[in-house]
Formats: sequence, structure tokens, C-alpha cells
Amino acid sequence: MKAIGIHRHGDASELVSLELPEPEPGPHQVRVRVIASSVNPADIRARSAAPGPRRIERQFPLVLGYDVSGTVDAVGPGVDDLAVGDDVFGSPSLFGQGANAEQVLVDSRTLGRKPAALTHEQAACLSLAGVTAWECLARAQPAAGATVLVTAGAGGVGHLELQLARHLGLRVVATASRPGSTALCRELGAAVVLDHAAQDVGQACRDLTGGAGVAVAFDNAGGRALDQALDAVAPMGTVVSIVPTPAPVADRLFMKAASLIYHVMGAASIWRLDPHAQGRALAAVAALAEQGHVRPVIAASYPVRELSQAHRAVESGRTMGKIAIRVADGW
Repeated sequence: MKAIGIHRHGDASELVSLELPEPEPGPHQVRVRVIASSVNPADIRARSAAPGPRRIERQFPLVLGYDVSGTVDAVGPGVDDLAVGDDVFGSPSLFGQGANAEQVLVDSRTLGRKPAALTHEQAACLSLAGVTAWECLARAQPAAGATVLVTAGAGGVGHLELQLARHLGLRVVATASRPGSTALCRELGAAVVLDHAAQDVGQACRDLTGGAGVAVAFDNAGGRALDQALDAVAPMGTVVSIVPTPAPVADRLFMKAASLIYHVMGAASIWRLDPHAQGRALAAVAALAEQGHVRPVIAASYPVRELSQAHRAVESGRTMGKIAIRVADGW
């Protein structure tokens, strides 16, 4: 089968065309004929990061692409909820081969049926980022009506987190810095949009909450965004971060008696604590998409043959929403 992947870690120029054997599904797996995928920061980290402590050891050639939407064309033993011909979407394992290929194997328990209201490109752009946003909100458990901070509110996870938070009845303060991203945050329902490049985000959040700070601060970018989240969170509040950081943060939280949660999409499924958890989260997000409560914003769509350009766009840090990859007709 055709694929695009890497033979070694490096920059986007390492992405090359591959010819690989057609994969055969094992227990609980289905094989999906890929129609669309997407690019996430996880793809960039997997492509560029050299193996080492605390990193996933990769086998080469490695196919990236941790979003997929397509059609089931084979099922393995133990699969009883999906059949050949079903349109599905979800996220291939972060430990295995990805969806920038004609076919990909995915654990059926982590997949969802593609919402009829979405195109395959939209569904692919909803899976990893949508589940990440949903699970972050579920882990933080903010009370209805609480004020929360969504950093990088126009980003891949942030713009979906913002919509989900609004649907749950939360007051959302988002950060953005460019006119387009600020406008998108407002369009998606942010009560307040702060300029993270020019404003004191922590002080602004305290001013908006009678001096307390936000109940939950979502760090979707790391670095300065994490710093602002730590400053903005209220005493006994919660910071949820999806970005690994080498910086110690305990001293920033201790006197507030605040909590820091690191979250990785589908962690309960990845570590086999609950293989169905990711599928349940995806089904919840899919239902909200069908009802029109959440929609992925696609900033640009690239054929898979231009995957390296899509990676560079994500690495620029200036994209809004998601980058879609057209796989079935993109060779």
C-alpha cells in the first residue's frame, strides 16, 4: 500500500513516499481504508524527537497521522460492533502506524461511527483534538457556571474545548493574539478574549472573577501559556495541561493548594485501564457534532502528497483550527 512516513527523526523534509505491505487486523482491530487524516502537534513531536528516556521508542519506517476518517474494509477476531463498509473515525494508536497511508489498523473499541453531518475531512479533524478537549473537561470537572481559561483558544484543541465548555454552561475566557484568532474565539462563544502577547492574563482573569482567578485553566500550548495558566488559576483550582514541560511548577501551585493534571488523549485506553474509554468519549463528541453543538474549523486542506507542507504550517504556530489531510484522492 502507499504511505508517507519517515525513516529517521528530523524535520519535515524527512517525510517521504513509502510502499508497505497491506496490514492485517489482529484481535479487536479493524482495517480502515483511509479517506482523510489530520496533522496534530503529536505528529510533529513523533517526527522530530530523537528516541530517549520518557519517549516512545519508534520503529522505522514510521507512518504518522493520529486522526483518521474512512471506511472499514476488514475486521479482526473479537470485533462485533463494526462491519466491513461502516464509515468510522477516530485516532490510531500513538504507539503504532498512523493514517497517512491507504489503510491503517485501529482498535475497534476506540473508534466511533462517523457523524453523518460531517465530511470525512471534518470528522478526521474532530477525533484526536475533540477527544482531548472532552477528556480534559471531564477530568477537571468544573461546576456549571464556573469561569475557565482556555489558552490558545483558536488552536486545534482550544477551539473545540471552547465550544464544549460553552455547551456545558461554563463562562469561557480565551487567549489569542491575532485579529483572526480573536474573532474566531468570539464567534465560537468566548465571553472574553485576552491578548496573551500584550496583556497580563493572570491579572485580567482575577479582575474578571472578583479577584479569585479561574476555576480551571487549560494549557493547550505549553511555555508561556502554561505560565499564564498557573498565574490565572484560583486557589484550590485546577490547571490541565496537554503539553509536556521540563519546567518545575510545584512552587507556583503550592500556596494556592491548586492542582495540575497532565492529560494525554485516550490515556485510559492507551494504558489498557479501560479499552472502551476513548470510544465512549468519541461517541459523546460525535453526538454533539450531530446536534450542531461542536464543529471543527478547518484552516486548510492538503493532499497527502503535500504532507511536509502541512507539517510546516502546524509548526509555524500561526494556524487556526485544524489542518486536514486528503488521503484517498491525494496521492
